[in-house]
Parts: sequence; structure tokens; C-alpha cells
Amino acid sequence: MKKYAKKFLEWLGVLEYIQLRRQSLKVLTNSTILIHIGKCGGRTLKEGIINAKRNGEVFVVHITKPIYRPDLKYIIVARNPIARLNSAFWWRYNLVVTDGIQKNRFKGEYEVLVKYKTLNNLAEDLYFEDGSSNLNVHQEIRKIHHIHEDISFYLEELLTKCHSNQIIAVLMQENLNNDILRVFGYKNDIHLHRNPAVRKGDFQLSDRAMKNLLKFFWKDYKALVKLYCWGKIDRDIFLKAILPEV
Repeated sequence: MKKYAKKFLEWLGVLEYIQLRRQSLKVLTNSTILIHIGKCGGRTLKEGIINAKRNGEVFVVHITKPIYRPDLKYIIVARNPIARLNSAFWWRYNLVVTDGIQKNRFKGEYEVLVKYKTLNNLAEDLYFEDGSSNLNVHQEIRKIHHIHEDISFYLEELLTKCHSNQIIAVLMQENLNNDILRVFGYKNDIHLHRNPAVRKGDFQLSDRAMKNLLKFFWKDYKALVKLYCWGKIDRDIFLKAILPEV
């Protein structure tokens, strides 16, 4: 019965609102929300916080949009969007196709991963030669876990509501251990969810693939630019985060 009720709420378009409302009621006043964006090192940070035991009440948001309240503070873990996409693709490919342990976890994900085999192949088909959108491929790429939940999934709405002083810190995956030391005052020795070993060439993207990904995920970059303009990301680290990896 619960399964059908959930589908009915999704059809009505109110499921997300109800989930956020429930989440909001659980969060204590003046708490900190740790926004764990998939494949950005958030789990490493979460475990580090728990083990350090130097912080107050911290609520972790993962695979759902963060709630907004004016009394809350936020910690964001982010990363170069293209590097995050590559990491997400191969993490899912290993679990879904190579090992097969999550083959049926998300509808349609296995079929997309098997069809394209690499992020490069998938990215090259996002747009036609004339620059118009290939809507079928747009839908396919969103079937991949952690790619569906991109950086803008977590941050777009939040950053339109919150004040800059509500963002305690942005910790960048490219500088994560240093950022943990700077923000929380302890040296992090925990590293979780390393990507499975794949051939170096698998991560390479053609110029066309890179261009298409930059175009399709432009909102991810918009979020990072806003955080930089708010003074939450160091300039050198920001440049590493927005420049395409080659």
C-alpha cells in the first residue's frame, strides 16, 4: 500500500514537498546541514566529523534536496563538475555492470551504462551536430545515479533563498583535507569510496564530449560561481573546480 501511495504522491507532484517538510521538522533550531553531494568527498567529511567529535548537531543531506530555514547553517562539499561526472559514471558502472551488485537498483540505469560503456560516448550524443538537443539522451544520462543528482540538484534552490552568512564553509574535493583542517581544526586521515581501478583512458573526454557536458550541466558551474562570489571558495581552488580537466 505504501508503495502505491508514494507513486500517487509523485504523480500529484507533492512527494518532494512532504519529504522536505518531514525533514525540516526533524532538524533542530540553529543546526548545521552538511550537504553531501555524491562523488565530492562528502562521506569522507561526514565520517571525519563523527570521529573528531568537535561539532554540535550536524544533519547530513544526501540524495535529497536540502531544506531551507533562516535559522540553519550550511556546509557544502563540492567539486569540479566534469571530474564529478566522470567519477560518478565509473562508480556506477563498476557497481551496476562490472560487479552487478546494483544492477536493478535504479530503473533504466543498467541499460544506459551498457549501451554507452563510457561517459565520453554518452556525452558526445547529448547534442546533434547542429547543436540542438538530443532529448532521448538527455533523459538517458539522468537515469544514472549521482548524475541525476547533480550539483545544481542540491544547490540551485537553496542558493536563491539563503543569505551568504548562512554558508559556514564550502569544502572542495580538490582541497578537501586542507579544507577540513581549516574549517574543523583536525587532520583528516579517512578516505572512503575510492573509485574502482579502471583504465586511465576511460576517463578521457573528447572536445565534443567536454563541450556538451559543459553546456548540459551549466547550472552546476553557476552554483560554484555564486559561492566563489560570496567568498566561500579560494580563488586557486575555484579555478581548478571550473576549468575542464584535460
